[in-house]
Order: sequence, then structure tokens, then C-alpha cells
Amino acid sequence: MASLLSPQLKRLLGYVRPYSVRLTAGVILLAFVGLAEGMTALMVKPAVDQVLTPAVYGSSVPLFKIPWTGNYVYLNKFFPPSIHNVWTIFAITIVILFTARAIAEYGGLTLIQYVGQAATRDLRNKVYERVLRQPIDFFQHNPTGRILSTVINDVEKARLALSDYLADLFQKSFTFVVLVAVMLVINWKLTLGTALLLPLVVYPVGKLGKKIRTSVEKSQTRLGDLSQILEETVSGNRVVKAFGMEEFESQKFREVARRMLRDNMRWVRAFVLTSPLMDLLGGLVIPLLLLYARNQIQHHQMTSGDFFAFLFAMLNAYMPLKRMGYVYQQFQAAQGASTQVFAYLDRVEERLDEPNGNLLAPFSREIVFDEVTFAYDGGSAQVLEKISFTANSGEVIAVVGTSGAGKTTLVNLIPRFYEVRSGVIRIDGVDIRNVTIRSLREQIAMVTQENILFHDTVWNNICYGLTNIPRERVIQAAQTALAHDFIQELPQGYDTVIGERGTRLSGGQRQRIAIARAILKDSPILILDEATSELDSESEMYVQKALSNLMVGRTTFVIAHRLGTIRKADKILVLVDGSIRESGTHAELLERGGSYARLHDLQFAEEVVLAPAAAPNQNPLNSRNKA
Repeated sequence: MASLLSPQLKRLLGYVRPYSVRLTAGVILLAFVGLAEGMTALMVKPAVDQVLTPAVYGSSVPLFKIPWTGNYVYLNKFFPPSIHNVWTIFAITIVILFTARAIAEYGGLTLIQYVGQAATRDLRNKVYERVLRQPIDFFQHNPTGRILSTVINDVEKARLALSDYLADLFQKSFTFVVLVAVMLVINWKLTLGTALLLPLVVYPVGKLGKKIRTSVEKSQTRLGDLSQILEETVSGNRVVKAFGMEEFESQKFREVARRMLRDNMRWVRAFVLTSPLMDLLGGLVIPLLLLYARNQIQHHQMTSGDFFAFLFAMLNAYMPLKRMGYVYQQFQAAQGASTQVFAYLDRVEERLDEPNGNLLAPFSREIVFDEVTFAYDGGSAQVLEKISFTANSGEVIAVVGTSGAGKTTLVNLIPRFYEVRSGVIRIDGVDIRNVTIRSLREQIAMVTQENILFHDTVWNNICYGLTNIPRERVIQAAQTALAHDFIQELPQGYDTVIGERGTRLSGGQRQRIAIARAILKDSPILILDEATSELDSESEMYVQKALSNLMVGRTTFVIAHRLGTIRKADKILVLVDGSIRESGTHAELLERGGSYARLHDLQFAEEVVLAPAAAPNQNPLNSRNKA
């Protein structure tokens, strides 16, 4: 059973170390439970030889003979001379023994359960914190459902090992050791004879444990796949319904569930085989034991009480042995389930505070991109190549281009969601790689196309990341974002829970809550990534006004699909295949007749084509006004 103490399992059990005092107390109590079990086995001898045999007289109650001395331990020696009746001595001992055992078992199991539960809490918190501190590309390469399955389901498997099975392991181990000692005291030859068949069970159980570990690891991977499908279909339920894909998604879910059933049955078959192997051992031992004992009793080398005490101890030692086989296999299952957990824990997290990093001073002058080149990890193609421009304090820099040109990637380099491959980005002359990420991001606010709002109140969503904010400031931020009026109309106003991702609000309302959050953060650098692309005309109007309020006094980077929203930008960068093809104001770029002008003309042509045709002899302007 060397694999029981594998490095991975040792690492898992290492989480109980902070609770060593409670663990030690629990182990001591469970050790007493084991001693009580052994004492109960020894009580069988006087029960059969004296209590159940009325013809036997006297007050001596021998329990066992001390090996190699020939001296007996007498139970009546632990009682005052006034208590000399065998039945009375036996009855009082049984009551005290069982009461003390029950108290010790309750206390020991409770303490060890607490240790396991607390260790699991620490493990789950550590995994969550490690996942939370991963760089952006981690979430791009790991599906949400699998991350959720690892943090919840895989850690739950570890919880069973650290609480339920750890308590079982200690209790059954002590009980087994004590009962084997009792068997040796009663008849050591008989004990050695029964032990000869033990390797016939231990070896196959060890082999089965390895198979269980591998199968459980595969099973947990399937469970992650199921979680991923469930997460996608629940969050994208409108798309599923709109395309009539319910049956397709159900079939995909059923197929993964079928594979999971196959993997589960592999470890289940190995798991349930342990108990029959243990029973086979009992079936071989008991007939031989009866034959030997019959001969011993006939020659007066063993009393009936000795035999029944030995049989009681052996059968009760068999149950802990059987349970330890079960516990061993569950530890193997936990080891398989924790593989992905430790894979996450071993990942290097994003460093918010660089060891030699400086705090970034408050932004005041300019942001400079100097020959910046970037490519994603594992990708050979350059996403951005030799990007150079300067954004002065208070300027609005718009970034336009076709899909895939690298617009979002460019602005994501500013808060260091990704690291540049070559070149440098400077803020007020300081290379942002030489400052702490935390101090950098404190000066940046973002409003994106898909703003994430949390299943919480409007108030907490606006104040996200900030504490002890005066009510007046929050309301002022909401008013500036043109959100205060509709918030007041909600059932509980600012205390209204807005649902997962803000689903109880309209798209425009969600954007204005996000804008209020950015206003309250009051960062000097602002990034707007397609902030109005998914809104209808009325919602866009409100959001544009809110964004205008937000942009006042801030250096703003705007990614916009609709070119009409960036006409007033101080500088427009036109990205083509990861490079800046053109740069200038709206008027300058139109006058040049280059890529920006073609994008502008193409978008204007699309708007003309998509506009509703006016009726004959009808003024289009009047028609628009009537609408």
C-alpha cells in the first residue's frame, strides 16, 4: 500500500496540519475507542465461562494471561472488596465501558470531522484564490464549466477523504491493532494462522486501488464536461431555443453522461470487488479455526470462553480490516479527483505586486506606445506589430478597424492583461512593466460591450471594489451616468438585486450601471470597448450622454464599430492586420481617402441600404419625425 502515502496524497493530507491539536485530541479519543473494543472482546471470556455458567462459584474474574509470565489479570482487582459478585462486577464494567466508549467515539469523530471540514475549506479557498489570480489567457483556454467542476466537485471528493474517511481510518486502525493484540494474548498460534491468509487479500486490494484512482480521474474529467455543457446551455438558453437546438444539446449531454457512466462503472466494479475478497478470507479462516479450537478445547488447552473471546475479537477485527480496504480505495478516488485541483494550485498566479516593482504615480502627462509588438502564447502570427503613438492627458483616442485587426488586444495591453513581446508602453515616461499591476490598474476604468454585473444589489454593483463610499457620491455617480431615475423606479431602489449578469435590467440600463461604476472609481485613464454596439437607438442615446459625462477630464481609449460616435476624437488610429495604417482626426482621415474613408463610406452605404424606403411623394424627414 505504498501508493497510499504517495506525494499527492501526502500533499492533500498536509492541509490538516494547521489543526494538529484538534487532530491529536481526536486521535487520542479514537485510540481509547479501540482499547474499549479490545476490552469488550476480553469481557467475552468471563461472560461465557462464569456469568453464563451458574455452576461456577467464586469472586475472581480472570480476563487474560500476561504473555511469557503465566500471570493473570483479574477484573475484580479493579473493584473494592465490597463488590465481589461476578455478575455485579461484569454488569458495572460493561455499563462503564460502553458509556466511556460512546463519549470518546462522539468526541473523537467530531474533532476529526472538524479537522477534515476545515482543511477542505482551506483547500477550496486556496484553489478559488489561485484561479481568481490567473492571467486572462487562463480563462481563455479553460472552459468555465470545467473550472467550476474542479473547484466544487473535485474538492468535494477531497472533503470526503479528509473528513469522513480520515476519521474512519483512525478509528478502524486503532480498533484493528487492539483487537489483533487481544487475539495474540488469547492464543498467538491461532492468530498467526489466521494472518497467513491476509496477503491474499491485501495484494489485490492494492492493485484495485490504482485502477480506481485512474478511473476516478477520468470520471471527474467527464463531470467537468457535463458542467461545461450545462453552463453553456443555461447561459445561452435563448440561442438554444431560437435555433431549436434543444434535442441536439440533449443528445450531446446524454453522450457525455454515457461516457461518464462507463468510467464510473470501471471504478465501481473495482471498488465493490474488495468486500467479496474480504468475505472470501472469512470463509477460508472460520472452518479451519473451528477445527483447531475443537481440538484445543477437548485437550483442555482452551476454554469455551477463550474460544468465543478469540472469535469475537477476530470477527470484530475483520470488520475494521474490511472498512480500511474501503477507506484505502476512497483515498485513491480522492487522489484521482484532486489531480486537477493540484494542477490549478501549481499554476503561477498573476503578480499584482512585482517584487521590485514601484508604485505608479498618479497619471498626469501622456501614454506612449513605442514599437509595441504582441502575439498570443503558442501563436506564431503577430497580432500587433510595431505599434507607436502617443496619447496626451485628456485626449480621446479612437481605435477602429475590421474584426480581428487587434483593436481590443491593443487596449488590453494598457492594464497588462497581456504582456508585450517587444517594444514598451510608458505612462508618464515609466515602463509599465516596472510598476506593480495593482497600482497600474487602480488608475484605469473600463466599460466594455458585455459588462459583467453580479447577482447583487445595484448599490454593491456600482461600489464594486470600493468600500465606505458616502451615499452622496454613489448617487452623484448614478446621476452622471443617467442611471439614478430608473434605479429609483426599481422595487427596492438601490437595494434591488438585479440577477445574474444583471438579467433583470435592459441592455442600456446595464451599461449605465457599469458607467456609474467607472465614474465612482474616478480613474484618470478610461477604456471603452464597443460600449454601445449592442444597444437600440434610444438606449444608445442615453449611454452616449452618460459616456460623454464619464470622459470629461480623462484620457480615453475608444473602440467603436459605429464611426459616427468617434467624430470628435482627438486622434483616430486605423488598425489593419495588426498595424497602424492611418492616424489623424476624423476630418483629416476623410480628406486622405484611405482605409478610414473606405470604412466610413461602406458604413454609410450600409445605413442607406438598411433604411426603410420612403413612400412616393413623402418627405423622408417628415416620415422620420412621425415615427
